[in-house]
Amino acid sequence: MADEADLAFDSEQRHLTHALAAQRQRVGALQPVGSCHNCGNSDGLEQRLFCDSDCAADWEYEDALRRRLGLPGAQGYARATSAAGSAAA
Repeated sequence: MADEADLAFDSEQRHLTHALAAQRQRVGALQPVGSCHNCGNSDGLEQRLFCDSDCAADWEYEDALRRRLGLPGAQGYARATSAAGSAAA
């Protein structure tokens, strides 16, 4: 018979599983593009988002900073800068 700790652990794991699944399905989530989303390195990154954990941490920090400042997230920022570059040309 399961005690309260076992029931709480099971509930927590179920909640975590659902939260992770929802995060993966979120519109606008990063998708592999063949290069690092932070530094642009394209050496063997067909299915990865970042080239290493340092680039991932840097991207997370900069994205959080942009959001705190009320700027678009990294993907919105990339779209805005490419659209501005196209308009200037």
